Amino acid sequence: MTRDQLMGATCDTCAVGEIDPLGTRRDGLDVFLDEKLKEGYTIENRTDTHAIIARRPKGLRRFTSGADPGRYVVEVDEDGVATMRPAEPRRT
Repeated sequence: MTRDQLMGATCDTCAVGEIDPLGTRRDGLDVFLDEKLKEGYTIENRTDTHAIIARRPKGLRRFTSGADPGRYVVEVDEDGVATMRPAEPRRT
């Protein structure tokens, strides 16, 4: 069954188990991540509803070991609102 058939006149709900049937969460994440990329973040990992982003180290710091300059988990709720929280440090 296609997405259009699921959203047709006879069915006003989406398929059971579909996380983001209308793409609201994906669209909200796209907008949020576009803004963070402009601020100098990089995307380490991404799904339709979550992402892990990190600040790019400046100058020669990127060649040294040490603490991450900042890693965050980005989550988007059903309304397309993104929130950001600190992520666990990378494992070495």
